[in-house]
Amino acid sequence: MTGKLSQADWDDNVYHGYSTQSVKLQFRKVGASTYTTVKTVTTSSTGTLRTTVTAASDGYWRHAFAGTTTTASANAAGDYVDTK
Repeated sequence: MTGKLSQADWDDNVYHGYSTQSVKLQFRKVGASTYTTVKTVTTSSTGTLRTTVTAASDGYWRHAFAGTTTTASANAAGDYVDTK
């Protein structure tokens, strides 16, 4: 799974990659109502993140950022994976 965490810079009004931040990779089985954290990934110097997992059952995967004192938390929309 790949992604990018960005943070707004109000001095130049541009979003920049948010480096060295912990982001949770979460999974929700079909029919379940809550996500479970599978692993935590740290963003690169450019804010990108990349990890590999094996999907054992159908469900939704997302990245979740807890936030900091200067940046709000954020949860990506879940992407559905069918393991057929």
